[in-house]
Amino acid sequence: MHNYAKVYQYILGKIQNGEFQEGDLIPKEMDLSEQFNVSRPTVRHALNDLVNEGYLTRVRGRGSFVTKPKVVQEYTKFIESYDQEMEKKGLSPLTKVLELSMIYPNEYIQGCLSITGEERVIKLRRLRFIKEADTAKPMILTTVYFPYSLVPKALQYDFEQRSFYSVLAENGVYVNKVRHFLEVRMLYGKTASLFDLPDNSPCHFISSTGYDSENHPIEYSENFYPADRNQFTVETVR
Repeated sequence: MHNYAKVYQYILGKIQNGEFQEGDLIPKEMDLSEQFNVSRPTVRHALNDLVNEGYLTRVRGRGSFVTKPKVVQEYTKFIESYDQEMEKKGLSPLTKVLELSMIYPNEYIQGCLSITGEERVIKLRRLRFIKEADTAKPMILTTVYFPYSLVPKALQYDFEQRSFYSVLAENGVYVNKVRHFLEVRMLYGKTASLFDLPDNSPCHFISSTGYDSENHPIEYSENFYPADRNQFTVETVR
């Protein structure tokens, strides 16, 4: 075992078996260096990784303390269309289709949908608005990819009037689970201009993969939510 791994596993093991409790001060870098006969930078590397993983927290001038590891939180919601969600909130939605085409997927989309490069997919890009008096404010830019074989007549649908999930259901395809990944990004170029925002405007970026009842990926989407017009509520039920 490498020197770094010895220190890392030693501290992690003590935390996991309860010998080091939350709030405990762990041995100093100098003591660990002598105990394992390794350099101080090696010890610091191991401790830094444990800090980044949420097992330790550092207090300047005092040392490293045990803390609870961070948990990746998942949020759940009903799987419903944008129109349904907005109408429940008493808002008037509007949709503009920017692209509806059949393409061959790149390697990333292939991986998301578990398909090969020879299998064609439908790319549907839409800008979603909320109508306010005589104006419509763009709220979300969403692009979804799904296998052409699932909906062979996809190019014939009016996705400004029809929800994506209702079209899937009409073709006997149902999304039973969606996994979301959320991060903060900056809008720029054509994407920013679609929202009438300047470059480097912050947004919530959510990529999502929808699965059927047998856990096969059905659709992959990328969604931009400008931060000045969108917020998210996460509800946990026990």
